[in-house]
Amino acid sequence: MNNIKEEINKIVIPSNLHERTLIGVKKAQAEKRGRIKKWTKKHVVSAMLAASLLVPTGAFAYQTLLADELYGSFENVKAHISGVTMEGYFLLNAKLNQAKGDMNKQEFAEFKELLSVITHAKVEYGNENGNIDYSQIPNEKLEEIKEVLFQIQPYFDQLNGQKSSKDVLTASEYEEYIQAIMTYEQIVAQTGMIKESADMDKIPTELKGEFLKARNILSQVNEKQLTH
Repeated sequence: MNNIKEEINKIVIPSNLHERTLIGVKKAQAEKRGRIKKWTKKHVVSAMLAASLLVPTGAFAYQTLLADELYGSFENVKAHISGVTMEGYFLLNAKLNQAKGDMNKQEFAEFKELLSVITHAKVEYGNENGNIDYSQIPNEKLEEIKEVLFQIQPYFDQLNGQKSSKDVLTASEYEEYIQAIMTYEQIVAQTGMIKESADMDKIPTELKGEFLKARNILSQVNEKQLTH
C-alpha cells in the first residue's frame, strides 16, 4: 500500500487537463507542503483503504470521488485515454478537492461547469495521453473550447497559487497566451510527445519554430505572474 503514497509524489494529472496544471502539482508538493501533509494524512489513508477494496473484476470502489462527477468512473476515462493511471486519477481528485476548498460555492460551480467542457473534449478528441490536435476539431466545437479556455485559465492560475494571467496581461497578450497553450498542446498531440526534454527530436522541422514560440510565450507569462 505504501506504493500509492510514493506514486502520488511523481504522477502526472491524467488526461493532461491543462499544461499549467502540472505547475500546480509541483507547487502543491513544494510550496504548500504543510497543507499537503494534512491532505496526505487523511486522504492517502483513504486512498489506501480504497485500494484494499479492489474486487476480482478489477472494479474500484471510489464512488465518492469528485473526479467521477466529470469522468463517470476511472474505467470510463481509461477506455478513452489509455495513458491514464489510477494514481493519476487520485491526484486529479485531490486537485478538485483543492479547488472546492479554495473557491467559494459559486466559483466552484462555475469552475466545474467549465472544466466539464474541457474534460469531455479531452475524452472525445484527445489522444491516448489526452492531448488534443485542435486542427482536427470542427470549427464550432473549436470556438466553444477556446472560449472555455479563456474563462477557465484564471481558475487554473488560482489553483496554481499564481496571479491571474488575465490580470497581468493585456487583452491581446491574453489572447496570444491562450492560443499558445492550444498550439503547444496541438503539436504535442501531433508528434506523440510525452516528455518534452526527451522528445524534442520528434518535432518536425516545420513545426519546431511554432512550438518554440508557443513555449516561450508560456514561459514569459509565467515570469510575469511571478514578478507581479
